[in-house]
Parts: sequence; C-alpha cells; structure tokens
Amino acid sequence: MRAYLVDWLAELHFKFKMLPETLYVAIRIMDGYLAVVTDINKNDLQCLGLAALLIAGKYEEIYPPDLKTILRVVNQVVTKAEILKMEMNVLTTLQFEVTFPSIHRFSERFARLAQMNDRQQLLAQYFADTTLLDCSLVKERQSKVAACCIYAAQLVFKGPTTQKGLLWNSMLSRHTSYRESDLNGMAQDLITFVRKVQKSSFLTMKNKYSSAKYGEVANLMDEFERSVNL
Repeated sequence: MRAYLVDWLAELHFKFKMLPETLYVAIRIMDGYLAVVTDINKNDLQCLGLAALLIAGKYEEIYPPDLKTILRVVNQVVTKAEILKMEMNVLTTLQFEVTFPSIHRFSERFARLAQMNDRQQLLAQYFADTTLLDCSLVKERQSKVAACCIYAAQLVFKGPTTQKGLLWNSMLSRHTSYRESDLNGMAQDLITFVRKVQKSSFLTMKNKYSSAKYGEVANLMDEFERSVNL
C-alpha cells in the first residue's frame, strides 16, 4: 500500500512540475507520521499522502500548487476539510518538524565528489527516486542510500570487470564516511530492486525518466538492462 501511495504521489509531483526535493520531503513527512500513528485506516492513506505533498510544497516551493488545484487533479478523492484536518494532524504529530536529511541533496554532493558526467548523474537520480518505493530503506541513513545510488550508477557504467577500489576512492570514503565495502552489497540489492520495479505496475518513475525532459533515458535504460551479473 505504501509503494502504491508513493508511486501515485510521484506522479502528482511530476504533473505539478515541483522541485525534486519536494517529493523527498513529502515522503519523509508521510513516513514520519506513519512511524507514530500506526493504526491509520487504509482509506485515509491517500489523504495523508496529499497532506504530506501539500506541506512539502509550502515548505520547498516558491509557487506551490494550491489545494483547489490539487483536489481538481485528483478528481476530488478527498474533501478540502479532510485534507486540512489531516494536515493539522500531521504537523501536530511531527511537532512542525519538517526539515529532514535528503537522499536528493546527498546525491548531488556525492555526484560532484565522484566527478560523474550528466548521464551517470541521471541514472543515479533515477535510482534515488526509485528507492522511495522501498520501505525497507526507511530505516537506513539517507546519506548511505545516496552513496549507494552513486555507487550503483558507477557499477552500471563501469561494468562487472571494474577493479575493486577504482569506483570508490579514499577521497569519497573520507567525504561520505562510507567505504566501498559498506556500499557494495546494498548497491547490488538496489540494482536488483530497480530491475523488479521496471517490470512491475509501478510505472511512474520509468515514465518520468522516459519524458522529453530526460532525453537520454532510453539509452540509459538499455545500458542498465545490459549490465547483468554485476
């Protein structure tokens, strides 16, 4: 249920052309609330997701979509009163703490440190967005997930014959606090997870990166699919 909700929110996020960071904040708000309120009704999950996206938009965007526009786009699946009530519940539960460390921001910094080119950064960004679907990663440090996305993208481009130590040098270890041995297993799992998502009904991330905005994604996906047995 969480994965379907995240996929739906990602679709709305892309449709509204919101900043990348907004989606990550929205998911962290949602997960933070669910960590405290564990008995939420399944029927209220959509309302929670919309409230989280609304809060994140107000926090991150200069011109966030207004509530009236959001309700129109989602065909009034919930009412204005329900979202406003959920928004207040979420903010009260989180004590108005909506500043979180983000996979996206860590990925930006780590990509610069790794001196990745645009195509490598695009694949790492695709990996980072896709990790939002995996509830098992909620417990992991955002910096470690980001490092794994960078490392996994490097693996795909370099291939299985890459010599150990060339992908993650001492400079990256020093600035990220993670060694290559800390990332390798998790990166392999991440690549496996992304492959499964590509063949699943969760199509938002794949469709997003197949849009005109991400022009090289078709070639990247072909390259990704050829990178077997890493």
